[in-house]
Amino acid sequence: MQYWKQMKSCLVFLTMALVSVAAAPRALAYHEVGAGIDTCATWTSDRQSPAGPPALQDEQWVLGFLTGIGFAGSVADDPLNGVDAAGVWGWIDSYCKQRPEEKLVTAARAFFRSHPH
Repeated sequence: MQYWKQMKSCLVFLTMALVSVAAAPRALAYHEVGAGIDTCATWTSDRQSPAGPPALQDEQWVLGFLTGIGFAGSVADDPLNGVDAAGVWGWIDSYCKQRPEEKLVTAARAFFRSHPH
């Protein structure tokens, strides 16, 4: 009888473990393309001429990335709520000056995580 109790407990534990693994959120995979794969050093260099095509490309990529999060995310995901484009770019400027080796997409993700949505 003791054997069956132990076996039943083991089966319950294994079932719960499998259910929790199956229900665990999975990281969404996506491909990064465009200006977001450039480094922060490139962002900083491009922003030396803010009206130049490279800076405009970088800036619009960041805004598009953040807008996409707002569009595809949950109702609570709106990283651009209460901030204008110049505010985003200034935040990215500061982030990238401190971390020139990181990708621009990493800076955009950090912006998203640091702003209430």
